[in-house]
Amino acid sequence: MNLYLTLKTLHVLSAMVVLGTGIGIAWYTLRAWLSGDLQVFRWISGETVAADWIFTSSAIVALLGSAAGMLAINPAWLQQLWLQLAIMLTGAVFLLWLPVVILQYRLRHHAREASTDAIQRTMRLWCLLGAAAFPLMVLIVFLMVTKPAAL
Repeated sequence: MNLYLTLKTLHVLSAMVVLGTGIGIAWYTLRAWLSGDLQVFRWISGETVAADWIFTSSAIVALLGSAAGMLAINPAWLQQLWLQLAIMLTGAVFLLWLPVVILQYRLRHHAREASTDAIQRTMRLWCLLGAAAFPLMVLIVFLMVTKPAAL
């Protein structure tokens, strides 16, 4: 396998981890919140912070590194409009993800302090940011798979 295919494989696998971990974190955090069980929410909120560091952050580094490697092989690809759009959407997702990470730390803190009102407020914002980021991530995957020339 050549370097490009190795980088592309790493890129696809990293995207799968980012998307999959994001969906998993969202599912379990939302389910824990809706359960109304503070002990469950306390445990899950700690696990989501760990999962973001272990899985999401490392996959983002691999995703960006593999993208940079593929672009180093052929910098002319940056002239393609679908890729320019995907890069802009990736920036938007990143700007939505950073506050979500901060909110996850706050949720963990609020859960430890048993501050249910603060959890409610923080969860609303957390859900809003996640709901905004998810369709953008799906659109990025769509662009990467279809590479529409019509853009």
